[in-house]
Amino acid sequence: MDSDLYPHRGFMLDTGRKFFPVQAILDLLVVLHQYNFNVFHWHIYDAESFPLWWPADGGLTKASMEYHHTSNSYTPEDIQSVISHAQSLGILVYPETDMPGHSDIWGIWKKDLVVGMPDPKRPMAQLDIRPHRHDMYNYIVDLVARVDRYFGSPLHHFGADEVAYVWETEDDNKLFETFLNWLKQLRPNKSLIMWDDPLTDEEKNINISKDWIIQTWHDGRTQDVLNKGHRVIISESNTFYIGNSDYGKVSSFVFPKHANVIGFEIAWFTSDGDDPYDFHKGWVIEPLKAASEIRRQ
Repeated sequence: MDSDLYPHRGFMLDTGRKFFPVQAILDLLVVLHQYNFNVFHWHIYDAESFPLWWPADGGLTKASMEYHHTSNSYTPEDIQSVISHAQSLGILVYPETDMPGHSDIWGIWKKDLVVGMPDPKRPMAQLDIRPHRHDMYNYIVDLVARVDRYFGSPLHHFGADEVAYVWETEDDNKLFETFLNWLKQLRPNKSLIMWDDPLTDEEKNINISKDWIIQTWHDGRTQDVLNKGHRVIISESNTFYIGNSDYGKVSSFVFPKHANVIGFEIAWFTSDGDDPYDFHKGWVIEPLKAASEIRRQ
């Protein structure tokens, strides 16, 4: 492989808004391999659904299935099938457990686990991470341990995007900062990733370890994050989000000339109307083709 390629050449798939059968994911991985991708970021759940068997009794998964009137979910064997196939293609698979936002489906399961009225069709609810909610923290510990056991990846994405200060504590900013630092301590031996929101939202004043890798999705904010001393994965939405992206946007994007830019990800935040095999169509393939030609700046 060319030495001037970025080390992180990723594709993010959201299976929380649209369930992708395992075979579709396996076929997608073959296409990604053809276009020089070496990382598959699995955004496995979101506010709309939780297609992963958890906790031990499957309570959240069952609630998600009942809400959607579907039996679709990923078993540990499904996940291992994806990981094994990806490894055979030289692709690393890593999970995202998005929190504390994008959590409406948790509230469908147990209303008291979230703040805000849970509504997966118009998501606004967030996990209740106030210090007295020991049950919430225990659930998070269990979920993260379970996901890491399934994936066995050196990378773990915690999301942390689109978080509003709705907990009504004396200092919601401090609460959120403390939560993020707790997540870091929860997985001290992994490379942890979050979206750029905690560092770029105007209302936030967050102090976190420089060890966090930041995935930028807000347009034009990558340099700001680099200036804060973080390693960066670039996914600025106008260029790198499927649906916004095209060959021209990707091929003309100017990457900052900075050692902390470790790479990029094309991100597919799906919708219910998407077909799991749409990755064969031009509106997905063209950005992939352009991404395959990206070289270090």
